[in-house]
Amino acid sequence: MSEISTIPATEQNLVVENDNHGFDEKQNQEPPRMHDVLIDGEPAKAGVGSFGGYSTRILLLFDPPHAEFGSEFTTKGFRFNENEPSVMEWGNDGRSLIIEKITSEKQE
Repeated sequence: MSEISTIPATEQNLVVENDNHGFDEKQNQEPPRMHDVLIDGEPAKAGVGSFGGYSTRILLLFDPPHAEFGSEFTTKGFRFNENEPSVMEWGNDGRSLIIEKITSEKQE
């Protein structure tokens, strides 16, 4: 049995440290190091960065695929709600997801 420890996800703690920006002269060739997260309680990967583009976005990777989003969801129109830890809102119609960053996993 394993116990997962999490903290509320924020834009800052999901930044991809090896991200490529469109203006970078020399692009990093290794794949982005995404963060392990729980999205609405389900395991996934998440990262905030440019991913080779010119503006910041969030990228969520689902395995198995999410019922609504499939294997991947990305948007530039997102924000983390300052008053509700872990709540990421996106779009113009009040949609949201609960994202918790996994900090450790204990095996028992």
